[in-house]
Amino acid sequence: MEQKKTLALFDFDKTITDRDSFLPFMLFSLGYLRTICILLVFSPVGIICFAGFIPRKKFKEMIFRHTIKGWTKEKFHDVALDFYQKKMRNWVKKSAADEIKKHLENGADVSLVSASPEDWLWPFTEEYGINLIATRLEVKDGVYTGSIVGNNCRKAEKVRRVREVYDIEKYSDIYAYGDSAGDYEMLKISNHPHFRYFS
Repeated sequence: MEQKKTLALFDFDKTITDRDSFLPFMLFSLGYLRTICILLVFSPVGIICFAGFIPRKKFKEMIFRHTIKGWTKEKFHDVALDFYQKKMRNWVKKSAADEIKKHLENGADVSLVSASPEDWLWPFTEEYGINLIATRLEVKDGVYTGSIVGNNCRKAEKVRRVREVYDIEKYSDIYAYGDSAGDYEMLKISNHPHFRYFS
């Protein structure tokens, strides 16, 4: 009889890290002046979005089309690596990092599942040797268009994307770690849910 395994699913922003990565990435890659201008222009739309009147995907695409649209894959790769090494690595909670390492040492399959784009999360998953499931940004002819491929990876989409990668019925134990309503569905499919678990 095949031995069942363990699956561990981690949200990223404010679960593994002590802050959200979206605004810091903008500040790092665009500078304060341009970031402030973009925020001033789109803040009314942001309020409408977070009130639930327009999809977060649409709001994100508005931002991306005024920020990373036109970037080459090589540029995004270099900026993301620089951002991780100089900024984001310092925001990783030790308790979260230790939990990831513990699962890996115990032979679990471990995946980061995030609404943030995979394009600035990959340095983290590469360093820790875990799988990456995240929002996908569209690239055409090696250049970012500012659009999102498919759905924003949050809520039910997190579960759908996890099921694309894993046959979750084969796992005897599923651990899930999250911090917000966007993680609820992912927590619900686990038999070991952890909400705001890391200090």
